[in-house]
Amino acid sequence: MINIGIDFSLNSPGVCVETEDGKYHFITFFNYGNRIWDEGGKKIPKAFSVHKELMDDSAMLGFPYNRDVTSKEFLPRERQKLQDAGNISSLMVNIFSTLFEGDKVSVALEGFSYGSKGNSFIDIIQYNTFLRKELIDKYSIENLSVFQPSHVKKLAGKGNANKHYMAKAFQDDILNDKNLRSTKLWKWTQGKDFSIKIPKPIDDIIDAYFILKALKANN
Repeated sequence: MINIGIDFSLNSPGVCVETEDGKYHFITFFNYGNRIWDEGGKKIPKAFSVHKELMDDSAMLGFPYNRDVTSKEFLPRERQKLQDAGNISSLMVNIFSTLFEGDKVSVALEGFSYGSKGNSFIDIIQYNTFLRKELIDKYSIENLSVFQPSHVKKLAGKGNANKHYMAKAFQDDILNDKNLRSTKLWKWTQGKDFSIKIPKPIDDIIDAYFILKALKANN
C-alpha cells in the first residue's frame, strides 16, 4: 500500500508519501514563474532558498511550475485558470504515478475551510476540484479520502491549531513516529525557530504529513 497526503494550494502544494517499506518521501510543487530553475543556484531567488537547500540535500523532491494566468480581462483570464488548473493537476498526478507505482494507492486531501471567503478561495475550490477529478481517474474514488481540517489538526494536538502549532508538533514528533525521525527533513527542522515565520515549503509539507497520518488512522 502506498499512501499519499496532499496539502493543496495554488502556489505551493506540499505532499507526503509513505511507500510500502514505511519510508516517507516529501515533495514540494512550487510556482516558479516563467524563470528557469538554475541547477547551479546562481539565479535562485531568496524565496526559494529553502527549497534548493532541501532538494540539494535529498531531503525532499521539488518540481517547479509556471502559473500562466496573466490576462486582466475576465473571459480570457477564466480560460487561463481552467488551463492552469488542469496543468498543475496533471503534473502532480503524473509525478505520483511515475515515482510511486504500487498494487494499491490511497490518497488524502484536506477539505475546504468553510470560514474562508473571497476570490482566492473560489480559485482554490476550482483548482482543487480539477485535482480531485485527476486523482479519481487515476486511483478511483474509493481510494480518495477528504478530511475536515479540524480532524487533521487534532492529530497535532487541537482542532484549531495554527501553522506554528503544527510545526512545533512536527518538530516534537508528537505522534512518536520513528520513521519520521529517520528522515532528513525532520532532522533539518530540529532547533529551528518557527514561532514567528515558517519558510516555504515547510508549512505545506508539515500539513501534508498530518493529512497522511489522518489517512493512515482511517484505514
